[in-house]
Amino acid sequence: KQWYQRRVRGAMTTDYVGSIVCVKLTNGTSVNGRVTKITSSVVSLTDLPGKQKNGTFDVYSHEISDLEIVSLPTRNEIDQKPITIMRRDASPNRRGNSPLPPDITPDNNNSRKQYKKGDAFSMSVNNMLEDFDFQSSNKLFQKDTIFDEWRQQDGGLPKQVNSEKLKPREMVIESAAPVQGPGFEGDFYTDDRIPVVGLSLSRRVNLFKRAINCGLSYSHVVSVAGMSVSQLVIQVLGGSCRVSLNNHNKPPVVAALVSSGESGKVAVTTALHLSQHGITVKVVLFATPKGCDGLVNILRKGKCVVDKGLQGLPNVIDIIVDGTQDRNTLLTWPDWMNSVLDWTSESRAPIVAVDPQHPTQLPRTPTPPKWTCTLGAPLVNQGLAGRLFLIDIGLFPFAFQEENIPYRSPFFDKFIVPLNRSTKIRMNSG
Repeated sequence: KQWYQRRVRGAMTTDYVGSIVCVKLTNGTSVNGRVTKITSSVVSLTDLPGKQKNGTFDVYSHEISDLEIVSLPTRNEIDQKPITIMRRDASPNRRGNSPLPPDITPDNNNSRKQYKKGDAFSMSVNNMLEDFDFQSSNKLFQKDTIFDEWRQQDGGLPKQVNSEKLKPREMVIESAAPVQGPGFEGDFYTDDRIPVVGLSLSRRVNLFKRAINCGLSYSHVVSVAGMSVSQLVIQVLGGSCRVSLNNHNKPPVVAALVSSGESGKVAVTTALHLSQHGITVKVVLFATPKGCDGLVNILRKGKCVVDKGLQGLPNVIDIIVDGTQDRNTLLTWPDWMNSVLDWTSESRAPIVAVDPQHPTQLPRTPTPPKWTCTLGAPLVNQGLAGRLFLIDIGLFPFAFQEENIPYRSPFFDKFIVPLNRSTKIRMNSG
């Protein structure tokens, strides 16, 4: 029986239907006939010598000792005779219903029969002789006609693609033409080639005053800037791979250096946001920024403030948020500034500088940061900035218009965009 089942499983069962075989039985006798049905458990034969014509005789697998194929069916016999496939589970099911052949659909739409994979792949290989002609089928596709219909429709237009390979950001279907407007040039540009005008510090101060006089509060600017800087810090730490519940390593450590200037206010707000995301934050207060007493008290209750200064910081630090590079602090150059520069130059941790405003002359060159965050509008003289990022703080377009500053929002779907310094980039602003 095991030999018979292995032989049947080794070929398509319907390949044997119509063949004349000689079946040797275990009792020493043998029978000859034409195969009409064959399964893993039984072989049905017809036209046996000594039997009535068109009679059938079933031989079960446990009775078979050997099976020899005398002759295979011809091609005409394969095409003309109907092929019936007997399922292995031919016994009645639990509900008492007899099994149905795969080509019969029950009247009850709710009843479903689970058939095995062998039923779907039981067609004879002799019936699969004709190949599909792809070349003639492709000629039926009228590309020019379909493209003409697309051109007549509203929306996208098919672009004539050249032989060059498309970049990942390019699309085959063109979008609607951008609105044309007056052109302007910028000292910086985004990855989307949007120019951004660089401003002097005095001109940017006037821009901020114009926006605040129109209703924008400075506390809102500091809060939004701190949230954006904290998002940037989380991303450079590794994002969800490092700051997540599944992180089985120690939480990342961020050191925030705070002065009394405007950059110090943003650094305090950044530290507060980072402390709410499972990050160990250590704040060094060289001076408490004006109006940030409440935030400092919250950080003290969270044991985030280091009272011993730079000596109280841990040995291993992942990122430094530098909020000591504002213009007023650098002009006065307090005594602790030298120790800050010595410590940051010796530390291996990368630095995120918060809106640095370097004067023309300084007693010492600050430690170059790896990333720099500029608020609202970049400064022409950013000094050693590393990778420059522009943060959206809510400056509305008409504030730029009233200051006669060419502007088009570079943010789109982002709140932080990287900037690249280059020669003048000219575009049509919409």
